[in-house]
Amino acid sequence: MNSYAELLDRAIVVNSLKSEDMFGAIAELTDALVAEGLLAEDKRDEAKQAIVRREMSASTVMTDEIALPHGRTDVVNELICAIGLHKEGFAADAPDGLPTRVVVLMLVPIASGAGYIKFLGTVSRMLMDDEKRAAMVAATDRDSVLKILRDA
Repeated sequence: MNSYAELLDRAIVVNSLKSEDMFGAIAELTDALVAEGLLAEDKRDEAKQAIVRREMSASTVMTDEIALPHGRTDVVNELICAIGLHKEGFAADAPDGLPTRVVVLMLVPIASGAGYIKFLGTVSRMLMDDEKRAAMVAATDRDSVLKILRDA
């Protein structure tokens, strides 16, 4: 498993999600992974299905405007990540009732162990900081978003 910093180095960022629900955000971020060449176009639907299956079994929408949708799939050989920011937020049945504004989507290889859980934990701890989360949503470029996530 790569380090937190290495995973962030490869992450893509969509600074202005347009979707108005969780499944739309999953589709939008999966499409972005294809557009950036991190996911093969012919594997797009299979990747989305893996994430949706996981989301249907247990929601990854958290408190503090955060969602961490992820799925295990053999369409990737290493963990890939897409970070989506929604300026206004969308309703996603969050436990605290707040709109979801930050979506961190991950595709995890089936063969990998539970190492991605550490990445999930680190990202969620970073995002629970109100100031960092607000700065990320306000950011206009990838480098600014990733710098916020790197500053532990």
